[in-house]
Amino acid sequence: MNHKEVTEYREDVHNRVIRIETLVSRIEKHLDKLNNRTNKLEAWRNWMVGAMAGLGFVIGIIKIGAL
Repeated sequence: MNHKEVTEYREDVHNRVIRIETLVSRIEKHLDKLNNRTNKLEAWRNWMVGAMAGLGFVIGIIKIGAL
């Protein structure tokens, strides 16, 4: 390989690395969005389970006649 071929090869590898880094960056941004959404859904689920448990407790107390 002469100097010109080596330079072209390095430029090609450099361009490929830049494209890969761009793709990885986009994927990371998308994963951040998905993780945010998942965290919100999990928080909502936990709140809902707590509310249902509280409601079940109140209904149980009423059935027993304590209130």
